[in-house]
Order: sequence, then C-alpha cells, then structure tokens
Amino acid sequence: MSAKRIAKDALLTAVALILFTVENLFPPLLAFAPGAKIGLSNAAVLITLIIIGVPDAFAVLTLKCVLGALVTGNMFSLAYSLPSSLTSLCVQTALYKTLFPKISLMAVSLSGATVFNIVQLFVASLIAHANMLPLLPLMLIASAAAGLLIGAAVFFTVRLLPSAVIETANEKEKQKEEVTSQ
Repeated sequence: MSAKRIAKDALLTAVALILFTVENLFPPLLAFAPGAKIGLSNAAVLITLIIIGVPDAFAVLTLKCVLGALVTGNMFSLAYSLPSSLTSLCVQTALYKTLFPKISLMAVSLSGATVFNIVQLFVASLIAHANMLPLLPLMLIASAAAGLLIGAAVFFTVRLLPSAVIETANEKEKQKEEVTSQ
C-alpha cells in the first residue's frame, strides 16, 4: 500500500470522524430512537468506496466506528454500529460494483441506510431481549430520507472532485481486473 493511498485513507477517516463527532452534538432525529442520526459520516465511507476502493472503504468504516465509540466514550455503541455498518457497506459495495451506473448513488446510499436500520433493530432486539421490529416502518422512513440526502451529497461531492482523482481509482480497478483475468 502506497503512502499516497494511506494518506487518502487517513484523510477520509478524519473527515468521517469529524462528521460523526459533529453529528453527535445534536439530539437524535427521532425521539423514540436514541442515537438515530442522519449518518453524515457515511458520506465519507461511500466516497472512499468510489474513489479508492473496497478494502479502503471497509478500513475507513471500521476506524470510524471504533474511533467514534472512543470519542463519544460509548464503547457499547460498537455492538450496534459495527454489525449494522459492515452489513450496510457490503450491500452498498455489491450494488455499486454490479449495478452502478444503472442505479444512482442515491439508490446505493438508500439501500445502505435501509439495511443499516434493519440490522440495527435486529441487534437491538437481541441485546434488549425485546421485539424492536415494530419500530421498523418509522425507521425505514427515516432511513429513506437519510439515504437519499447522503446519496445526493456523495453524488455532488464526487462530481466536483477533480477528474484525475476518479480516473486514478478507476484505472486501478481496471488493472486489478486485468491481472485477475490473466
């Protein structure tokens, strides 16, 4: 891994952590769901997936979750955030790699937000030994709004990035595909 790539990962991790920290300064969006946030930091993870690649996106995501839990002093939040985030990113990665540009970045983000909330409610049900799934319809409405907003932010951010940044990421993907196909 090159120093330039590590620097990009570190920068995007820092952006994700800053967005996570700032967002935690505000009260939850939904009164019945403590911790319900719009997920601004997920924009940095999705941007990492697009401009750098899959392993880097998973590294940025994992670091964001762990460092976010340390910054907020709530290590128990990892039980909720890490499985939900990893599953969400798996879905986003699969959609982005197989269906983009047939589907938009907003659809990729919306799918990730939806999966995140489903997994998080499932984990909360297991931890609390209570059925939290009746909250699912309201959480899906919230995830639709959040997913579309984050998807639009990612779309415009990537669109405004210098083309050299995007081309470099796409060239590396093509090189990997050529090596594996030989």
